[in-house]
Amino acid sequence: MKRTITFIFITLTIIFSALSKDFSGADKSIINKTLQARLNTRLYEACDDAIKSLNDFKSKIEADSEYTSAGEEAKFIVQNMLVLEIYNYMYQKDMNSKELKPYILAQYNQIESFQKAHQSEELSSWFYLSSGDVINSSMQFIPQATAIKLGLQEKTDYDSVVSKDPELAFGRINRALWYYFAPAIGGGSKSVAKADFEKAVEAAETPYEKFYSRIYLSQVYYDEGNTADCKRLLDECDKILPSNVYTPFIRFLNDNKYSLLFYTNNRDKVEKKLGL
Repeated sequence: MKRTITFIFITLTIIFSALSKDFSGADKSIINKTLQARLNTRLYEACDDAIKSLNDFKSKIEADSEYTSAGEEAKFIVQNMLVLEIYNYMYQKDMNSKELKPYILAQYNQIESFQKAHQSEELSSWFYLSSGDVINSSMQFIPQATAIKLGLQEKTDYDSVVSKDPELAFGRINRALWYYFAPAIGGGSKSVAKADFEKAVEAAETPYEKFYSRIYLSQVYYDEGNTADCKRLLDECDKILPSNVYTPFIRFLNDNKYSLLFYTNNRDKVEKKLGL
């Protein structure tokens, strides 16, 4: 039986302090609510249910008074996050779907337009982080030379975010993923990635940050053979988001000698091997 990696909406405490200080209360609120909606999709077994929950959340938040009073940049960050999360489930459902390219490239083009329209302004860490996620998912659909250039710029942006906001766990997570998956010859570093994941666990304030920093660090520990700390972190994730369907899948991979990080780059190979 094929197991799906999926993400819903439950009410948990929203913590504002991790967001940029120049954001208004409404800006902070809609971004944090969106992070929570993204995390909560991990309660759904089916990709279609996760996508529906995100679309329902989108309709709900856009009708919220906080959203209408929020700034243009905060609204764009929310848009980035929702498009990216829906794309992730579309990809999980069918990585060869013809709908993937036009869906993600539409947002990629929106990012370019937004930056051009605000080139004289200082954009927030959250803009670069959420945009970087979308750009990463667009890489396979754009010319290789452009992808390489954007990948190097992304490293610069992530380094800048961490330098500016060292306690921003979301920034640490994104930078860690870049360093983990980038080849050493291109600037990647497993040791930098591990240090960032560890710092993200320490600095995490929102449930989203607490959950994902532990997920990724657990898999670094798994690859190092540190199964005790891997298990401890996954158990902590279960307390952060009870009844989620993600940690059981990760344990399933680990039980079969694969880490989530390896699976991410070798999905076809692993699924064929495990009969998923």
